[in-house]
Amino acid sequence: MRGVTEHPLAVFADGRGSLLKAHPGRVEGEVYAIVVTPGASRGHHLHRLTTEVFVAVSGEGVVGVLDPGTGEVEHIPLQRRLEVGPGIAHAIFNLGDTELVVVAAMDRPHDPDDVLRHEVPAP
Repeated sequence: MRGVTEHPLAVFADGRGSLLKAHPGRVEGEVYAIVVTPGASRGHHLHRLTTEVFVAVSGEGVVGVLDPGTGEVEHIPLQRRLEVGPGIAHAIFNLGDTELVVVAAMDRPHDPDDVLRHEVPAP
């Protein structure tokens, strides 16, 4: 879909555990954690100017994306780093039976005037 890009995750593991490189580049905006309870969803909005990146740390879920211009909808499993550009509505859906924990980053500081509520259909 236009405005949505998937990137492979860099995971480094050994006998001590693992390191997941959630965002390999510099972050100009904000980084935060999102926790979604089983069966719930969060988001249902789009940004006029902001690009947002999502990486699941634990749990099972998808990011639903919707292009308001075309009506195209996709539900993308959170198995890679997902980048959602401006103008694409998005929501995170927990499909598992445990909390879904997602690390997210924005390319600019949060601005409430940049956010427009937009419902994304459930998978």
